[in-house]
Amino acid sequence: MNSAQLRSRISSGHRLIRLVRERCNLYSHREFMAKAIRVPADYWLAHFTSSLNMRMNDAIARRINAAVARARSRANLYDVKKVGVAECATETLFDNWWFKPREANLSRIELRNLIKRRLDKGAPLRLHFPIFSRKPLCPLKNRGPNPDLAELHTLVRCAEAAQVINAISPTGCRLIILADGFKYNRACRTPDPLIAAYQDGLRFWVNQLNSGDIVEVVNYERLVSDRLSSEMLQSRQTIYEHHCASLAMLYDPLFDPDELQASLDTVQQVDDIGAQIHFTFWSIVSSTYYKDMHTLIGGEAFMERHYGDDVQKLYIRYASCLHRPLSQVGLQGEHLSRLGYLPPAECAILFRSMRRQAWEAALYYVAISLTDRGLNLLRRVDRDAIKLTVHAKKGELQFLSATRQDASITAQHCTGGLSIAKMAAKVNFRYRLERESQGEYPILLEQLPDTPFHREHYGPLHAMQMIDQPIGYTTDPRLIGDGRVHSILTRRG
Repeated sequence: MNSAQLRSRISSGHRLIRLVRERCNLYSHREFMAKAIRVPADYWLAHFTSSLNMRMNDAIARRINAAVARARSRANLYDVKKVGVAECATETLFDNWWFKPREANLSRIELRNLIKRRLDKGAPLRLHFPIFSRKPLCPLKNRGPNPDLAELHTLVRCAEAAQVINAISPTGCRLIILADGFKYNRACRTPDPLIAAYQDGLRFWVNQLNSGDIVEVVNYERLVSDRLSSEMLQSRQTIYEHHCASLAMLYDPLFDPDELQASLDTVQQVDDIGAQIHFTFWSIVSSTYYKDMHTLIGGEAFMERHYGDDVQKLYIRYASCLHRPLSQVGLQGEHLSRLGYLPPAECAILFRSMRRQAWEAALYYVAISLTDRGLNLLRRVDRDAIKLTVHAKKGELQFLSATRQDASITAQHCTGGLSIAKMAAKVNFRYRLERESQGEYPILLEQLPDTPFHREHYGPLHAMQMIDQPIGYTTDPRLIGDGRVHSILTRRG
């Protein structure tokens, strides 16, 4: 593997950190409930998802025809007189409806040859897609940990691409979504039950899209554990621990939570790994589970402890001053509804601890990324699989998991929503902070009985209504409230 392939990769959270300095506005609990509209859970299953399935089928038919036409027009490029399945499947994986292909990373000829080898073996084409770690407990990004409209939109795109290849290939296609939340929980520390529930929610939506026979959501860590020998697993752990120790030894002395920006700039200048740590810190700082803050807030209610008004106030204060030395923040203390007055000195202690925790998370994230990429782990798990990623490198295909307008953000790091204009509704991807700063309306679910049947039947929808997590936001509540939005749902990429 080359140096570019060995670099750790993480979705950028830098824009969110800039936004929080400009738009420090989240709804209070009272404002949130006053703005919210409620829709029956059955609407999403009986009408909205059904509408998605119909639009998926239309898109699949169009993209099959387009792939065949492109393959025929490129027969000379493939050096064949008559194009076959391999060429048509290749054109599907180069379709800019779902992908952002780069010949320099993986050429058409290389991909065609890889596909042809699989077909010659009579084996299904397998696609590996590492994505969907978890929805972090970050009130700036979301108001709950369950998959929402953003994840549903990404799954629709995954299902469409896989269905087209499955229709073209006589051996079929399997798209394996490698949900890597437990892998990166070495760094982020989100409670394990929330990651497991998130993955279950993804599987629920895959089944609602009638794609469970082609698209599979797999726990990355379980796949690795099942496919690798005990010796290789032990080697992986040893290498990871070595990376953790060596990164801490080299970079820890340079880090100063009181002089955060300056010390991170110093780390960045050390070498390529230092630059990775610098980038990762600013991305992971809004995805880390800040146990000290949540413990301080306390309380038995999940939403109060993780998304209550006190947490929001502290989180905004913390995130908005990350670029400044703690001595210059001018902490004046915080008046919290549960705890009362939190003095400036205690605020400083808390924020210093949170900065340190984010730093350690960045080191652990880079360590596990370097470990698995250095071992070329997915190739060891399945040598013939085609790898899709959201940040393509050599030998990989870049999959556009979001809408074309929101290509820089992934579903797990935002909240889905519906923008409505001129009698057309489109899914979009935004941070919760953006949505509430712009006055959007949260879409909640009507209450459901808490029984085993309802929990199983409604899956993540039931979990959402239990904590009043919005399935999304909307710019116009009228068409949502009267249950007509599915009829005007449109898509462009």
